[in-house]
Amino acid sequence: MSPARKNKSDRARSVGIPACESGNPTGRLRTTATTPTVTIYSLTTCGWSAKAKAFFRGRGISPFVIEFDMAGPDLQAKISAEMRGHGAQGFPFVKIGGRVVPGYDPDEYERLLRTG
Repeated sequence: MSPARKNKSDRARSVGIPACESGNPTGRLRTTATTPTVTIYSLTTCGWSAKAKAFFRGRGISPFVIEFDMAGPDLQAKISAEMRGHGAQGFPFVKIGGRVVPGYDPDEYERLLRTG
């Protein structure tokens, strides 16, 4: 199909804009230029980490995920030091913008996404 014949939703998706054009029938937080960056330090075997990743993806947000158990020793040391500095003792470790949320806390994730 030629670019001129694509509908609005297809063009929007091709540049990363949500396809929903009016309202928000899905109840999802819409990703915008002001949506803060989300980073998740995760373990591939951790159910809470999986829930955290699903939380953001379910809201149309693609978090930057670093799987701790798949990282090299230097990166693991940096992540461990950062987590200890924030008092975190387990995974997931979520950063939303400049704020840190240790553990799975969907209410706090939602609050930080809305307040930036």
